[in-house]
Amino acid sequence: MKMRGFFIVLFLAGLIYFVLWMVKGGKEKLVRDINTIDRTQVELTKANMTSLQKAIISFTVQRDRTPNNLKELRLVVVSPFGYSDAWGTPFKYKKLSEDKFRLISASADKTFGTSDDIVVDY
Repeated sequence: MKMRGFFIVLFLAGLIYFVLWMVKGGKEKLVRDINTIDRTQVELTKANMTSLQKAIISFTVQRDRTPNNLKELRLVVVSPFGYSDAWGTPFKYKKLSEDKFRLISASADKTFGTSDDIVVDY
């Protein structure tokens, strides 16, 4: 019985702390922190895309053409940053020509073809 009372007091203390935190502007700070995380994930994804671009360029120099797909690229060039965006979704690769290609990140919603996709042509 004493343990149950302890947990009730602990829960109420946590609830009071949360309410005071919200009243003192915690909500705005939380929103700012979430926005910062979102921006950081976008920048990390763009950095991964740049790394992947360099791997594709290395492949292109070795083979005198861009790879047909990322699976073919993996057989020749190992990318230290991987082939996924910051949300864990593998990049989509489209060969546009013998020397041009497009990398696409599905971004936060993890769905390709939506407005938040990150698309970079090289």
